[in-house]
Parts: sequence; structure tokens; C-alpha cells
Amino acid sequence: MADQITVYVKSGDPASEAVRRYLDSRGLTYTVRDVLTDPSATAILFGRLGRVITPVVQVGERLLVGGDPVELARFLPRPESDEPGVSFGASVRGVTADIAAEKSLPAPYGVEVGQVKPESPAEEAGIRPGDVITGIGAYTLNGGADQFRRAVASRHPGDSMTVTVWRDGESLDAVVAFPKPAVSEEIAPEH
Repeated sequence: MADQITVYVKSGDPASEAVRRYLDSRGLTYTVRDVLTDPSATAILFGRLGRVITPVVQVGERLLVGGDPVELARFLPRPESDEPGVSFGASVRGVTADIAAEKSLPAPYGVEVGQVKPESPAEEAGIRPGDVITGIGAYTLNGGADQFRRAVASRHPGDSMTVTVWRDGESLDAVVAFPKPAVSEEIAPEH
């Protein structure tokens, strides 16, 4: 049996709402505990964390504080699926201090794009070799190539991912779409 998911939220909190939307988009069933209206939720968080903070996602006995979708994807149970994974279609490497200086980035963060495969999701999104991907959605990419690869691995065919790209001293947004595989349907003859 899968571990139950509980989300500790605060009504009106944008981060709490974002976590709920993320869980809904993954089709996960979860229990909501609002710290403003549920004194026992407040007691649980204070007892486990020493403070009351939201959002917090609990899976079994494990707690994840915050709503970073990349961390959530790693933390949440993976659904059993026959669905194939997705591919970004370009090589990436973590940005070093030298690369950051060369690209005029204010600090070494993000991933530099290497070779881009033709007709890949990366190419379709307009990603070019030499671009630096500095963010995924609203989150800054501080975890280098590993964090980026985890973010891609958490996507499914049919999903999309907004990335922030640093190119020629400018920040641009691009949407990377991971297409569903083409389904060939055979039409059965009518009797």
C-alpha cells in the first residue's frame, strides 16, 4: 500500500496553493491540513519541526518543507507507469565560475547547453548550444546538471516545462514541450 500524502497549508498562501496545484497535476490523492483552522496540524508541525511553517508535504513519516517542484518530484512516490520517459534532447553541464564570467552571469548557477539534437524538445523550444538555463518555472537552478536532469526526469509525455535562458546577456523564457508518442490506431473492419 502506498504511503498517504498529507499537505500542511495556510489558507491564502500562494506557495501552499502552488503545492496543491502541483499534486493535482500529478493526479495524486492527498489530505489537506490548514494550520489556520486545524490546531492539531499546528501541533504536529511544531512537534516535528520546532516551528509552524507552510507548505509542508508529508509522505509516511517523511516531511518536505517548501514547494520546489523539483524537490517535490524527487520526494513524492513515483506512480507505477508503463509510460515512457521524456528526453530534453541536449547535453548540459553545470556552470562554473569561469563559464559564469564568460557569459556575464552575476554568479555561477544554472546549466550550460552543449549539443542540441535536431527535432528534439530542446530545439523545438529554441534552445541553442551555449545558452545557459538559469531557472525552471519560478525556481532558480542552483543544483547544476543533476537538478536539471531530475526536473526533466519528473516530466511525462504531454508535459511542458518553462525554462529561463540566459543568452547574450539577456534572460529569455522558453517552453519545452515533451510530446506524447504518436499512437497508431488500426481500424477494425466492420462486420
